[in-house]
Amino acid sequence: MTMPEFGTVEYYSEMFSDILADVGSGLPQEPKDATAIRLLQAFEMAITSWLDYHDDSSSRYRELHRRFLTGDLDG
Repeated sequence: MTMPEFGTVEYYSEMFSDILADVGSGLPQEPKDATAIRLLQAFEMAITSWLDYHDDSSSRYRELHRRFLTGDLDG
């Protein structure tokens, strides 16, 4: 089976399907919703991580822009 083209709805559906497959394969000794809860927690963790990354990047771009406008090449 070939992977759908990157960026299409079908592509992301395949990605989500791979992750969601884990929800039904939890450990028998755990509550039935334990894997689903971890999946949701991991999703939030990933979002937060990307927000932190982009906040840091934005700060660096602003500093670069400030230095460009002021001619401050030494910091």
